[in-house]
Amino acid sequence: MDNITQSSSNLMDVFKRTFSNLGPGIIWAASSIGVSHIVQSTRAGADYAFALIGFIFLAHLIKYPFFKIGPEYAAVTGESLLEGYRKHSRLGFYSYLALTLLTMFFVQAAVTIVTAALALNLFGDILNVSEWSAVILIITCGVLIAGQFKWLNETLKWMVLILAIASLITLIAAISQNGLLPSKAHSTANLAPAMSIAFIVALVGWMPTSIEVSVWHSIWSERKIKEQAERELTKKSLVFDFKVGYFTSLLLAIVFVWLGALIMFGKDIELSQSAGIFAGQLINIYTESLGDWSHLIISIICFVALFSTTFAVSDGFPQVWRSALKSSNSSNISGNRIYVTTLITLSVISWFIISLFANQLKNLIDFVTTLSFVCAPIFALLNILVMNGKWVPKEHHLKGWYFVYTYACLSLMIGFSLYFIYWRFLSS
Repeated sequence: MDNITQSSSNLMDVFKRTFSNLGPGIIWAASSIGVSHIVQSTRAGADYAFALIGFIFLAHLIKYPFFKIGPEYAAVTGESLLEGYRKHSRLGFYSYLALTLLTMFFVQAAVTIVTAALALNLFGDILNVSEWSAVILIITCGVLIAGQFKWLNETLKWMVLILAIASLITLIAAISQNGLLPSKAHSTANLAPAMSIAFIVALVGWMPTSIEVSVWHSIWSERKIKEQAERELTKKSLVFDFKVGYFTSLLLAIVFVWLGALIMFGKDIELSQSAGIFAGQLINIYTESLGDWSHLIISIICFVALFSTTFAVSDGFPQVWRSALKSSNSSNISGNRIYVTTLITLSVISWFIISLFANQLKNLIDFVTTLSFVCAPIFALLNILVMNGKWVPKEHHLKGWYFVYTYACLSLMIGFSLYFIYWRFLSS
């Protein structure tokens, strides 16, 4: 008995040390596990059962080397990928900033509006979606301005842990009531129609998230390195941290596809364009299948997932602009002022977009995810070129089989993007 107690205590100590050291990888996971999982993965399961799980695995497999470059580059050089873009070419640097400027307000609006809809469902309709969005953005701004990276890191670790545990409990409950497979699992999902192709593109575009977020990850890793300057923070530890977040993203994507397939597939449920109605539909469908006991836990799962994403996205974009303006030496304004100004501007403009698109939820999400899909190869190539830059020690360059694997993934991304452009704009 003493041996068992001692083993349990040792395992708990290992867990506590590992959990306390997690940082940028979990923030990355929080930015990923949101719209792509709660909305897109659930829609995939509801409409196609397990037919799209292969695309989810493929997206994680193909994007892996380009996301991994984020923490690797920061660990090796002590700087962010954005600085690497600037060193490599002005074209790459300003292309990234141009895409960021084009998408940032729509991305922030997309994650915030879903979070607000889930808040409305969880806390009641004392406020409408637009008003809940304002409250969420105000809270997010307040927390980030007060604590920035430290508060972001600590808050999101617990949010992701709660989300993972609650999601697995819900899946076990769904399997116990509905079995391992959906009732119509033998049916063949038709992936040929235009709507199916468009949805697959939107699903993969943000699965697990867009390639541009690798830059955010490198910035968070850079901050982590500076905060722990008195302790050695190695490339190995940062990559391990990333792998924990990446595996968590893949696991939860499968969980939400599985839940959507078990509970919604074959029931001809049309998910609403209205953010408020969509959130209610999603929660009620789970509740009707699993029982009234599940209403609160499902509401909490969905809200925590999207609220953590809203936090991470709200921090990511201002971090990019702070890093960009300071690295280009184009501004004498302090980094903190750049961060706060960008954060407030992002929140205000996003709120106006939310006010306009509150009843066009799926269209808004599909627009930003499709744009990410098409632009992904550009930033994947930039990441390769930067990691193999002449200022990076050669022992850290991509080489051997991993070099071949990385370029094979890039080739697939280019092929998929070109096919989509041809199918969408050139085919009859």
